[in-house]
Amino acid sequence: MTKLQKGFTLLELMISLAIGLLVVSAATAIFLSAQRSLGFQLGMGDVQQNSNFGLAMLTHDLRHANLNTPSNQKINNKIVGSGVIFAQENYPSSLHANLIDDVALSQQNLQEDATTGNSDQLVIQFVPQYQIEEAFDFDPDDETQKINERLVSNTDMFDCEGNSIEFTTAKDGEDTQAIRPTMVQRYFVQKLPTSQQGSDGLDRYGLYCDSGYYSAGDSIITGLGTNAQLLMQHIDAFKFLLGVKNPQNNQLRYVTIDQYKTLMSSITAEKDYLQVISLQVSVVARSATNIGADAGLNNKTITLPGTATAVVFDGDANLNKKYIRQLVTQVVGLRNTLGAS
Repeated sequence: MTKLQKGFTLLELMISLAIGLLVVSAATAIFLSAQRSLGFQLGMGDVQQNSNFGLAMLTHDLRHANLNTPSNQKINNKIVGSGVIFAQENYPSSLHANLIDDVALSQQNLQEDATTGNSDQLVIQFVPQYQIEEAFDFDPDDETQKINERLVSNTDMFDCEGNSIEFTTAKDGEDTQAIRPTMVQRYFVQKLPTSQQGSDGLDRYGLYCDSGYYSAGDSIITGLGTNAQLLMQHIDAFKFLLGVKNPQNNQLRYVTIDQYKTLMSSITAEKDYLQVISLQVSVVARSATNIGADAGLNNKTITLPGTATAVVFDGDANLNKKYIRQLVTQVVGLRNTLGAS
């Protein structure tokens, strides 16, 4: 007797194959969506971590502006010792002849960046709060013979380049306050080194800080313009606004550097000077890697504070969309102006 063999019919096979294809398609779609979402989240996390860490360092430094300077706690473009440096008048006269404006002064739209415009440069100054200790030098041939007695400063601070701020400030009997050095720090955008550039043709920039110092009677600012430390990678633009207090009504408003200079140019009475009491700093941070196929979702426009038009980035527009960018803004109260009238 012949035994009959049973199996799937052609119709059943076709139905099973169709169902299988639907399941695989759904699983693939979920996988790809999750992958794109992960790439987007990693890019956003990269931007936030970079910008938040960098701005925390920047704002910590900016709060030192005007500390212990001879400006009587005032910040403007006409007084020696102003914590924000606008013009040569904010420096002692001994420095004026050798100042390089593009290094020593805060300026609007000075530095090339990753946009079709330019970024600002911010320059501040302060005198660190020193701890004074006595130090003695002895004759190497006779330790009972004291050669010199000095006051040595130790601030337990570091400048923005990572250098320890320690100076020999005075000999015994000299005026320690008059000889203490003033720190000068500038913040600016600059193209990253070749080793940190990508292969896609888009230039990458970072936010840098350059530090120097001068003492009473010096003719140059030592160290300024010779080195710089990278604070934040992948920064496409850097801008800041000045928080200005009107002495007539004590109202506060934010203006650009050029707007501030224009306002102050018509003011001659010191009692009417517009004093700067805060800074609003902004950076446009870019993700380190692109988000690939998900670029179509990245249609956000960015408008920098103090400007009326959206930022336009250098390079291919479609390629630029593959990078996540975020505007991060921080307001810094300049605590060393609180006593100014």
